Amino acid sequence: MSYFKLNKAKIFFCIVFLSAAFSVFAQHPQNPGNESWKMFQKAQALFDQKNYGKSIKLANDCLAQRKKEVEYIDYVLANALKPYPVRKVGDDINEVLTVLRERDEYESVEIIETYINEKGEDYFDSSISKLTEYLHKRQDYPEVYFLIAKIYRLEGEFDMAYTYLEKAHASSFLLEIPAQDIDILYEMAAIAKNKNDVPRQEKLLELIAVNDGRYSDTNLKNALLRTSRSTKEDNSSRFFELYRIDAIRTVNAYYSLSKIYDNAKEREKAYLANLYAVLISFTHINSILEERESDYHYKNLTEFFDEIKKYPDIVEWCGKNHFWEGFYNIYTLGVKNKCTRFPVDVVNVLAKSCPEVYWKNAAIEAASKIREEKQVTITVD
Repeated sequence: MSYFKLNKAKIFFCIVFLSAAFSVFAQHPQNPGNESWKMFQKAQALFDQKNYGKSIKLANDCLAQRKKEVEYIDYVLANALKPYPVRKVGDDINEVLTVLRERDEYESVEIIETYINEKGEDYFDSSISKLTEYLHKRQDYPEVYFLIAKIYRLEGEFDMAYTYLEKAHASSFLLEIPAQDIDILYEMAAIAKNKNDVPRQEKLLELIAVNDGRYSDTNLKNALLRTSRSTKEDNSSRFFELYRIDAIRTVNAYYSLSKIYDNAKEREKAYLANLYAVLISFTHINSILEERESDYHYKNLTEFFDEIKKYPDIVEWCGKNHFWEGFYNIYTLGVKNKCTRFPVDVVNVLAKSCPEVYWKNAAIEAASKIREEKQVTITVD
């Protein structure tokens, strides 16, 4: 009987011990490592190889892996920051780190220091609570959302693609390359255009335009209008000597906005959007010419066009990025905005020096019509 009681006691002890062990194990998740980044790279490589099925599967696995990684970091920091000696020093990151080091919380210290080094202490306002909030939000993985969206778009699943693009844009503050958010917005705008949702397309393109910092600059807009309405001689060359906009990734957004505004009969907005686009392209090409030719300096529009002709890659870029069309539209949109000398000067230079046959012929026709009429006729739609 005593032997049976002894065994019962041992069995009870084992059950309690194992329960405690499993409880501890459940409360201490295993470190999942940092595999999500590697998984994303592989998924991206599969996408580049046009293996979309395997790419999207690995991308979804990547999201699940990232969730595990973030849950583990949440757990480590929550336990490290919970004790009273840590809480009593307040929210300042440096003071919290000092206490954590004293308490030999090596793993939590390493996590905090990793993201301070990556983002900078100012990004979190030196606040430990803001840092932990940011780390929790890293469950979102905008690069992976963007990859999945591109696959759905290629498969014709536009609604699914747009959903993932919205998630990517909403979490764009997590992007390793913040400028990639412009690519995400371009994809969203393309889907809106495909669905003939012009108001949404316009809004998205305006979000891209805002990135250059000049879209809302009223002083610049007024200056562009004032100069382009001037009747001074050779105003076209003067215009491009006065103004520069360095924002090449937004150029296609401005061209698209110009068309949308023109269709909506918003003439001044259409004209200004087109001017912005042309100035951005001009600034980009002019910088390239300055890099390639040490003695090059912009003098006038005719010589600028002649310089472009020397470089087939620049000529090709101009064709693909609506450069000549933009110059021609300075004329078509300019006359709608009561600009007389400037659009005429531009179309005459285009007729003389444009290397692309289609737009050269269009400019020649316009210049010929102007000469026949012996004045600029301001046409109204």
